[in-house]
Amino acid sequence: MEINLRCLIIDDEPLAIDVIENYLQRLQVSTIQRCGNAMEAFQLLQQQLFDVIFLDIEMPLLTGLDLLKTVTQPPKVIITTAYRDYAVEGFEFEVLDYLLKPISFPRFMKAMERVLKSSKTTTTPAAAGQEAAPDENDFLFLKVDRKFVKIGINDILYIESLKDYIRVKTTTATWVCYQSLTAITEKLPGDKFMRIHRSFTIAIDKVNAVNGNAVEIQGAHIPISREHKQEVLRRIILK
Repeated sequence: MEINLRCLIIDDEPLAIDVIENYLQRLQVSTIQRCGNAMEAFQLLQQQLFDVIFLDIEMPLLTGLDLLKTVTQPPKVIITTAYRDYAVEGFEFEVLDYLLKPISFPRFMKAMERVLKSSKTTTTPAAAGQEAAPDENDFLFLKVDRKFVKIGINDILYIESLKDYIRVKTTTATWVCYQSLTAITEKLPGDKFMRIHRSFTIAIDKVNAVNGNAVEIQGAHIPISREHKQEVLRRIILK
């Protein structure tokens, strides 16, 4: 599932650009461009629209922060630097995130989640004049074994707690990962998902029937706890 974002990486170290470009490619980002210095980036930003830039600070001739001072209405900015000293100044420019090199993929993922959440509530320059992406493009990443698996939120049927692990049942597969049910439930949109038992969170629109103290979702019978019964009735039957 391609992520429709236009990204620009600005860094004078080719290897640093390679790392971020590789991470973006793993996420199937639609457009990725590179700049080796801030002067080149300044010219490119006058000619093209981007949704997010990954910006190094320490660069020759023009620093990353100097670039931000010269660009009117810049896209979303994620600082990528080896120096902690610029954090306060960076956030004065309302940057979306501040990543310290070497940047790990899990930390990069958190920054990208911020980009995607921010994109839902604001229109980026590159997206101006275009229709908003449909909900079907919403997703989250689960760490399964040693890899991160992208799961479409609208594909999730229900999630079951297995003590320290969870089992995520989707329309096409079942995934088990190390995470708590509470943590993943908090990441899901509250208007589409609800906790109905200490061991289960369900997708409301995937419920086929409510039978006594259980809901049915594609043949699976999922228990409703006593404390959640009234909420289930209100949100599923009486809505």
